[in-house]
Amino acid sequence: MNNSIRTNIFFLKTHKTASTTVQSVILKFAIMNSLDVMHVIYASYYSPFSDSSIDSKLVTPNNKYNVFAEHARYDSNIKLYQYPDTSMVTILRHPVKLFQSVYYFFRMDTTTGMTFEQFLNMPVKPASLTGFDSQKAYRGYNQMSVDLGFDLAQSKNTTAVTEFIAKIDREFDFVMITEHMDESFVLLANLMGWPLEYVASLKLNVRLPELDPYILTPRDELTILDLNQIDTQLYNHFLEKFQKCKRQYGEDNLNRQVRQLQTINKSLKERCVAEEVTGFNKGKAERLGYVPKNRSDKECIYSTELYLTRTTRKLQANHLNKTYMNRNNKMWNNLLN
Repeated sequence: MNNSIRTNIFFLKTHKTASTTVQSVILKFAIMNSLDVMHVIYASYYSPFSDSSIDSKLVTPNNKYNVFAEHARYDSNIKLYQYPDTSMVTILRHPVKLFQSVYYFFRMDTTTGMTFEQFLNMPVKPASLTGFDSQKAYRGYNQMSVDLGFDLAQSKNTTAVTEFIAKIDREFDFVMITEHMDESFVLLANLMGWPLEYVASLKLNVRLPELDPYILTPRDELTILDLNQIDTQLYNHFLEKFQKCKRQYGEDNLNRQVRQLQTINKSLKERCVAEEVTGFNKGKAERLGYVPKNRSDKECIYSTELYLTRTTRKLQANHLNKTYMNRNNKMWNNLLN
């Protein structure tokens, strides 16, 4: 491997921000370079990260990991399991688009008993739907801030919000922006010293447009921003920082590399995708997926499989000479052989 290429990266997934697409890029890199990947127990998500969050079957001898690319509630202690030169990365999306996507993807209509339009037009939102304790059943409120470890009990504390944003700014090297995904990937490649081919991707886990989508009005957008005031402050802060990063990189050079990456992505899709398919994510909203053209081409498999994280778990178990049980041995055999 080229010595200038960085191998240690921590990517915190945030919900419905295109983070699965970024995850696929990072885990593909981990697989191709036989890197140790830290995996957490998803059931621990609703509590801040702790030692017990790590999947005990996949712990490395020194309890250090080259790569992390999963959902977890961020806590500074998670850095204890990373190497000192690890690049800390996450991704944010405009709160209006995020909230609408989360509402449909997690079928909040069934938990609230209201359509999206009805919910937004309620003069007073029920406290049971907007408090921290409701996060398990009603995801969506200040979701990115919750993912990044903010305690919603401090929502009215302006000092706590300011300190939270400053903490994320200090502890993360780069925050990608969903609305500028191609530019984000180019800047990620620059941070890691990777060629653009390493950040080639196909969109994964994308929620399909509704058959009769509700078109937001300006009033609706203000309502969503009001419901998600912390996410709005967080997003605005890092969008401004992202724009500064683009200027420092050089916008002409950035635009040229974005066009190059788009060409690489088009070639990857033509090479790897036999057809696009739709399916349900564990009873949630429909999402977009792909049927690979050639299952013997591992890069195509790793670029198109939503179960990529399960593949890395299996590979790591093999590397550690441990048994990792799964519910579909045939699937594993197809992916790993």
